[in-house]
Amino acid sequence: MTTDKKEHIDIVHKVKNDLLAVLEGMDYCLDWKEDPSKWSARELVYHSLDTPPGGIHNLAKRIISEEATEYEIWSNLTNLTPERIAYDISQVKSDIEEFASDLIESLGRISDEDLENKKVMMHQMTRGVNEERTLGEVLERSLKVHIREHLIQLQALREALAI
Repeated sequence: MTTDKKEHIDIVHKVKNDLLAVLEGMDYCLDWKEDPSKWSARELVYHSLDTPPGGIHNLAKRIISEEATEYEIWSNLTNLTPERIAYDISQVKSDIEEFASDLIESLGRISDEDLENKKVMMHQMTRGVNEERTLGEVLERSLKVHIREHLIQLQALREALAI
């Protein structure tokens, strides 16, 4: 069975709460890396919030309004900007809240049928994969797979810092 609108909204709330919780107490070490080849908490957060480019919250709006017929995913982009590098923990948390609020607002305006009927072509550029996905599949892959994987990495950072 596919996930319905209410379940997606519940997942967005959970993702938001998990991101905020994992960042608790990390204000002094947002940019710390256990190893130079690994990502910092700030990099993991903004990669999660802004993949695909503009973020899943903006892509969902564009799919719902039928402005988007395709989108690209580029792996391994931190999506850091000079502004984001300067943000303190309160701004990072505010960006997480805004991400969740925007996505929940968009989901509130659709039907369960829209999750299966609105489709878009996904181009995973670094892997050369092109496939049609429903809005529901786009949300599931982003929220249940992609962001969850990065939450695991954020938790590992917490453990390495003994927070």
